[in-house]
This record gives sequence, structure tokens and C-alpha cells, in this order.
Amino acid sequence: MKLYLFPLLCLIVLSNGLHAQQTSTSPYSSIGLGDEKFSTDITVSSMGGIGTSYISDFNNEANFNNPAANRNLKYTSFNVSVNTDFINEKTSSQSSDRSTTYLSNISVAFPAGEKSRIGFNLRPYSTLGYNMDLSNNSNGITQNSSLKGRGGLNMFGGFYSYNITQDLSVAAKINYIWGQLKKEEETSIQGANLKSGTFNRKDYGYFDYTLALAYRKKFTNDHLIKLGATYTFGRDVNTDVNSLYSTYYYNSLNEKQSIDTLSYSRGTYDSKIPFSYSLGVAYGKEFKWSLGLDFKYINQSKLEIPQENYTYNNRYRVALGGWFLPNINGFKSYFEKIIYRYGIYYEETGIELNNQSINQYGITAGLSLPIGKTGKQDPSTLNLGLELGQRGTTSEGLIKENFVNFRIGFNFDDLWFRKRQFD
Repeated sequence: MKLYLFPLLCLIVLSNGLHAQQTSTSPYSSIGLGDEKFSTDITVSSMGGIGTSYISDFNNEANFNNPAANRNLKYTSFNVSVNTDFINEKTSSQSSDRSTTYLSNISVAFPAGEKSRIGFNLRPYSTLGYNMDLSNNSNGITQNSSLKGRGGLNMFGGFYSYNITQDLSVAAKINYIWGQLKKEEETSIQGANLKSGTFNRKDYGYFDYTLALAYRKKFTNDHLIKLGATYTFGRDVNTDVNSLYSTYYYNSLNEKQSIDTLSYSRGTYDSKIPFSYSLGVAYGKEFKWSLGLDFKYINQSKLEIPQENYTYNNRYRVALGGWFLPNINGFKSYFEKIIYRYGIYYEETGIELNNQSINQYGITAGLSLPIGKTGKQDPSTLNLGLELGQRGTTSEGLIKENFVNFRIGFNFDDLWFRKRQFD
């Protein structure tokens, strides 16, 4: 199959499949817009998520975290990735294991002339997925509650970057974010057939806008310093909300039989999406190694969701990571040409429950394995990634999550929009 047709085919397949994916199993996804995915690119996530400062030395890697950092992109880069997440959820008295596998990213980026770069990508933006059963006994009466959430937001975006000078690049990115967040709560008295339940659905569809810049300075000893920055504007967006409160029971076939609708409302409300920015710096030796530090800030205290009274704190994320390549021209061993990636990160999520801050941290690693055809200019790679981390705490009746995430993806590369020199 020609590479020209492959991106179009995958975009169609993924756009149809995103709605059916269950990409989260975390109860913490019930807060805000769901469990936000900071980066679904394997090369970036394998380095702790240092996307702002990552100006690749190689000509086949596209960076969507900082679209200005694509000055070296000379090939058309097509990427598709899959994640498998394993989560152990633990309280002070119980433990359970869950897992999910999903398409995490599809993208295509290419040079448009000597100084311009263009890219498009489609990926999950945030995910909502949880299923919890709770019981409360008061004065000898047991009340059972079942809480469920599903859905998520998807993102399709495009960027344009321009190399102003040999060292400085700027870019703009526009994303369209859309999807549904559905929450259900069912309550009943133990032993009674009658149940009461609430159902809430929020529909989103809005654009967000990001400006970015990247600076790269090469010294005489082939050492490099790289700087990056991004800013995403905050805005008010329309949100369609449907809410239902009803009573019902289940028949012998476990089918829900409605008794009464106590209330129903439907309307359009404002959600307030906060601004965010990121800063990054990296230092290394060209085609040999690099080490970068990124900081991301989200003004999450300004986040407002219709019909939710939760107060958010601001969100911070710090990541340290890099890569190492033994020998770009190596011929003695295949392992000399593998890019080895590593990283760590710490994040204050801005969520506080029962006076406990819900924080997250992890370590990451990855490999970029050359799979190009021998004797031809084909820098295609197989990318593998691993993340080990923890979120939350078992204090004050809360949940601690230990997770292991595996990532696999292919980066196919070709030359587009170039005049043939030889036939």
C-alpha cells in the first residue's frame, strides 16, 4: 500500500473507533473533564513527557507537543500508536486490578518547502471510565449506591511551523475537541426493589489555540542547547447538558422498568477552560545524547464545569528525561543504532479530596528500533515505551493507583513533495 493512502485510511478507521474506546479505568477520571492525556506520542512519553524542549536531532520525528520544535523534519512522518494500561487500585482494605487497550495516537507531518512544516493528529484528549459500588449503614438501614462513568473527549488538530532563522522557529496549532461525558448514580435501600437514579450527560465541541516557539543553538563541539515554550489560550465554551432524575425497578430479566420521572432538564451552559503554558530546556551532543527539563502549568483553579461545585487547585507537572544513541553510523551491531530513552516526572494534579492532595509520579523508558529497508533511505522505526507510576493515596478512605503502561507504535517515513532527481 502506498504511504500516501495509508494515513487517510487510518484516519478514517480511528475517527470511527475513538468513540467506542474505553481508555480509562480510574475513579479519579470522574473529576473535571476526565483523565487528561498529556502526551500520547511514544518518543515524548518515554522521556517523561519532555515535549516542550524536544527538538529532535533526526529528520524523521514530528513533535506535536511543541509544534515549533520541528525544524529538522525532512521526511513525511506518519505515526500510529497503541497503549495497554494495567492499573492496581487499592484502598486500606481492598484491592482490584483492571486493564485497557486502545489506539492512542495517529498523526502525519511533513515539510512544506525549506522553512515550513505542517502536521495533523488525532488522539484521545481526556477519558472518563469508572464503576464503583458503595454501601452506608445508618441506624440499621443499609443504603447501596452504584456510580458509573463513561465517555471522553477526542482531539483533532493541525499545526503550521516556520523556521524564522537557522536557530529560531515559531508555530501555531488549532485543535478541535469534542465528545461526551456520561455519569450515572443509582441508590437503593438494601432489600427494596425500588431504586432512584440520576443520569447526567455533557456534550462538548470547541476549538483551542496554541502558540509555540523553539530555539536551538549549535556550538563548535557539536553540543546543542535547546529552548521551547508553548501557550494555550483559555476560553468559555458552550456545553449541552442533559439531566434526568427518576425512580425504577429491575424485572426478572434485569431490565429497567420506569416508575416515575422526578425531574428532567436540558440546556446549554458555559464551561470555563483555563489557560496553560509550558517551558523547557535541553542540552546534549548532536546525534549522540540529550537531557531535557520541562515544566507545565495549568491555571486549573479557573476551571468551571456546569452543575458541578468542585473547587480545583492549579496543576503543575515537572519532567526530566532524554535519550542516548551509541553510534548513528554504527555497522558492527544493530544495537548501536537503537535510540534509548528514559525519564521521570512528578505532577500535582490539582485534585484535593478529604484534605488529601492527589499527586502522581512515574518513571519511563523506551526504545526506537530502526526498521527501514537495508540499503535504502528509510528511517522508519518501531517505538516501544514503558511507564511505571503511582497516583493517589489510601489515607482518609481514598484510592491509591499503581500502574504499568505499555506503548507500541510505528513511525513510517517517506519523501513527499520533492522533485525526483533520478528516474
